Amino acid sequence: MAFLGPAGTFTHAAARGLFGYEPTFVDAPTIDAVFDAVRYGDAEYGVVPIENSTEGPVAHAVDALIEGGVMIRGERVLEVNQCLMSVAPSLDAIERVYSHPQALAQCRDWLAQNMARAEQVNTASTAAAAREAATDVAAAAIGSRMAGELYALPVMRERIQDEAGNATRFVVLGTTDAPRTGDDKTTIIFAVHDVRGALRRVLQVFDDHGVNLSRIESRPNRRRAWDYLFVADLDGHRDDANVREATAALIAICPLLRHLGSYPRQREVVDTRGAAQSGDGAV
Repeated sequence: MAFLGPAGTFTHAAARGLFGYEPTFVDAPTIDAVFDAVRYGDAEYGVVPIENSTEGPVAHAVDALIEGGVMIRGERVLEVNQCLMSVAPSLDAIERVYSHPQALAQCRDWLAQNMARAEQVNTASTAAAAREAATDVAAAAIGSRMAGELYALPVMRERIQDEAGNATRFVVLGTTDAPRTGDDKTTIIFAVHDVRGALRRVLQVFDDHGVNLSRIESRPNRRRAWDYLFVADLDGHRDDANVREATAALIAICPLLRHLGSYPRQREVVDTRGAAQSGDGAV
């Protein structure tokens, strides 16, 4: 089971919550590496972050999903409590703050108010930030308490994220999606013709068939400049009659329509510690 590593990332915590401690976990250095591990059979499943409640979509993950070869078969919404960790004696002694760009963005106001003079250094993950700060006496890392424990970094401040309800949605990747449960979501990608009202007609099809869109975003088409693709989350499973009929109707008006996975919906936000300690096997 591949996850965005190294050990100690919030993705690691989400993977533990989904799968428990029994599988063999392989930490991948990048989001693309997680996708490739699943695409090419080096891992049965992968876990990556795809959306944050404060900063929005994780664009790199969305773009990798668009590239194809994998499907979403599960999700986990995890409460993200960012900690400032350091071996420095005080905040004033910290000259650099390491973290993933998403984590730094989630703590933007706190850093401006409390550590405005410290340089912000981007890392590939929050756990990589902890690893860097562990050997730098003038540095701190922003990440999970789990990362601090793994890299022997004392927690100086907890819950420094700007939004109290900060949460990240993680998805489970596989080569197939999940069977119907009766409380599901479906993710699709589609394109529209460059004509007036094209997107409105697509949305009308969903409305006509009683399909709710819980999320929609546009992404640049990497194969054609100034062309855009749409990624949408729908309520329901692709085997539900209304979802099946709506997507069938869209084939006639969309130059591209691709199914990216149907999977059980998670309605509750899971505490970080709970996600790291118990697996529910919902994949």
